[in-house]
Amino acid sequence: MTWPRFRLFVLIGLAGAWLCGFVLFAFADGHIEVSLPRKRTPTGQVENLAAWDLGPTVRASSYFADWSGHHHPVFLLDGRAHPGVLEKWASSVHDRHPWVELLWREPHDLERVVLRHAGSVESQALTVHRFMAFCLTQTGLGPSVQVEDNQDAVATHALVCAQARGVRVEFEPNDANDIVRVYELETWGR
Repeated sequence: MTWPRFRLFVLIGLAGAWLCGFVLFAFADGHIEVSLPRKRTPTGQVENLAAWDLGPTVRASSYFADWSGHHHPVFLLDGRAHPGVLEKWASSVHDRHPWVELLWREPHDLERVVLRHAGSVESQALTVHRFMAFCLTQTGLGPSVQVEDNQDAVATHALVCAQARGVRVEFEPNDANDIVRVYELETWGR
């Protein structure tokens, strides 16, 4: 094989690898997942199992990021009573089916979920009206609660599930061109 022909095969191979990588990137899921380090163990009493220091994993379908701020899903777990307007999770502008998941290190008995919507800090009009919260079990989705007309900036919903592995919340933006904004996701149980 001559040197020019060898270079041609190498270039074709590199172009093929680049194209394959580009296609995989373009059609990737796009979700984000972060596992926090555990700083303490659960008490066994009823507590917020979504507390950052218990070391949960948070997953989100997307998050909004631009020059003015990054609305990362870890903000859902920071436990701040009076967060600033940037300290929230917000879905990406292009995410038409936003969701978040919270996964615990071990199974827990879940009692309720609390969502601190954007209306708890910003305009009430930014509070999400339609969403569904699911209990995650060893075998998949467990009990759920569907909310069709939420008006509460801080919404509390009973979601009883024994030996849950976590919670998934699927949101429907209020407007087709809107994003979802949530300041805190609390999961109460033991």
